[in-house]
Amino acid sequence: MLELFFSGSKLFMGIQTIVAVIMIVLSVLSAKAVLANQVNENSQRKISLIKEVGLFAFIIGLLASAMDLMGALQAIEMAGDISPSLLAAGLKISFITPTYGLMIYTLSLLIYFALRALTNKATTE
Repeated sequence: MLELFFSGSKLFMGIQTIVAVIMIVLSVLSAKAVLANQVNENSQRKISLIKEVGLFAFIIGLLASAMDLMGALQAIEMAGDISPSLLAAGLKISFITPTYGLMIYTLSLLIYFALRALTNKATTE
């Protein structure tokens, strides 16, 4: 799994990792507030921000993929005739960053829905 991280665009994979850490910190702070029954407007904003930060990681992944594909297509144009296996390898590499971003976004959605359910449960009691 670590080799996939280093195969992708290191800059964008690093940015996505930083975004994932921010999302996890927000999740811990929000969970702490919800479990302590200190739900207020600020904690609800933090819970909504978890989903948005995860979406940002996915968008960064799509941006990196688009840039990688443009670079690959430009290299193909310059090289002329290339083998299909070389093209497939390049395409495989270009999908690493959006996949990583999608995993971060999925995790953020799971955390968002869980915290939202706990918040609704705490406010109805």
